[in-house]
Amino acid sequence: MSASQREQHDRNILSPLGWLRRLVVFALLWWILTGGAADGWIIGVPVIIFAAWLSLNLWGFRYLSMIGIARFMPWFLWQSLVGATDVAIRSFKPQMPLHPGLVRQRLRLPPGASRVMLANVVSMLAGTLSANLDDDELVIHALDQRKDMDAMVRDLEPRIAAIFALNLDEESNGESA
Repeated sequence: MSASQREQHDRNILSPLGWLRRLVVFALLWWILTGGAADGWIIGVPVIIFAAWLSLNLWGFRYLSMIGIARFMPWFLWQSLVGATDVAIRSFKPQMPLHPGLVRQRLRLPPGASRVMLANVVSMLAGTLSANLDDDELVIHALDQRKDMDAMVRDLEPRIAAIFALNLDEESNGESA
C-alpha cells in the first residue's frame, strides 16, 4: 500500500462513517454478550465508545489485507504440522543432538504491529522462541543454532508484510518511503 493509499485509508477510517461502523459492530457485540439486557447499556455505551477509539488508535491493524491473511494461513498450518512432527520425532529420539543458543536476525519490517506479529509467529514455529525485539533485530532462542534462522526470517517477513499490506522494498530497515 503506497503512502497516498494509506492516507486515503486513514481518512476513510477516521471519518464519521468509519466511527459509526465501529460503534455499530461493538454495540452488536455488547448486545450479544449481555443477551440484549437493557440495563447493560449503562456500562455498555462508555465501553463501546472506548473500544471504538481503541480500535482506531492503539492496535495499528488498520491496514490488514484479507488476501495476505488468506495466503498466510495455509503456510502457517503447514509449518505447524511440520513443527509438530519434528517435536514428535525429538520426543522419541532423546539422543537427537541439540545446539541451543541465541541468534540475532536483522529485520526489514517497520517497527510496530508487523514486527510484533513476526516475533509471535517465530515463537510458534518448532524449535524457536522470540527472546527480544532489539531495535532492528529479533533475538531468537533456537534449539538448534545450525538451523538457517536467516532463511526462516527472510521467508516469513514478506508473508507478514503481505498481511499488513506493506511493501518491503519501500519499508526496508523500518524506514517508510
